[in-house]
Amino acid sequence: MKSGLIGLGISFLPELIMMLFGGVPKLVLLAEFRADTQAEATRKAEKLARDLRLHVKHVGVRVARTEKAARKYWVVRRESFSLLRKKVRGKRTAPFIDDFVVPPPTLPVFLPKLQKILDEYKLLYTVAGHVGDGNFHIIPLIDPKDTKMPQVIEELSKRVYDLVLEYQGSISGEHNDGLVRTPFVEQMFGSEMYALFGEVKQLFDPKGIFNPGKKVGTTYVEAATHLDLGKS
Repeated sequence: MKSGLIGLGISFLPELIMMLFGGVPKLVLLAEFRADTQAEATRKAEKLARDLRLHVKHVGVRVARTEKAARKYWVVRRESFSLLRKKVRGKRTAPFIDDFVVPPPTLPVFLPKLQKILDEYKLLYTVAGHVGDGNFHIIPLIDPKDTKMPQVIEELSKRVYDLVLEYQGSISGEHNDGLVRTPFVEQMFGSEMYALFGEVKQLFDPKGIFNPGKKVGTTYVEAATHLDLGKS
């Protein structure tokens, strides 16, 4: 990424031209096609591109016909979190709602409602994920010295997870719950299953020395004491 930044920027000139004519995209979706041959995979991609241009308004499509042509998109996707973490001064990434899952058919209704909630808090954030299984990573940027941030994290987490569960989703998908999601685990699984989690924890870790406070037994007030926020 460091050595090829200029070249990477030049490689996106075609997309810049697309933006000049079509505006900044609200969403960028990368779709990979697999087949026995490169030519067959390319034909599948080109067919989808033709169908989208024919039937969907306000959608720009670009087909990357080789692995080299596609690589630049994946570089940006994989480096996006690193860029946020290292290049934004005065703010910090706070991935506290970064791994929820909702059924893909619900996305046209779910995502506008999610965006409406997020926009109320005037946070700068990115949304990335895997649309095929409805798994999303939301990374807000916050001011770590803002004393209101622990309260914002609790309130925003509750509202987002309420929405996720309303659409039969999960508060975590490919990562673990950690301390920041532990206060919402009982809401996710129900009191009976949550009690079983506690019993299993007691059986295998009666002294509470393995990942103490994670998965069971931690309120948000207790979890917030571990957040490096609101301190001058």
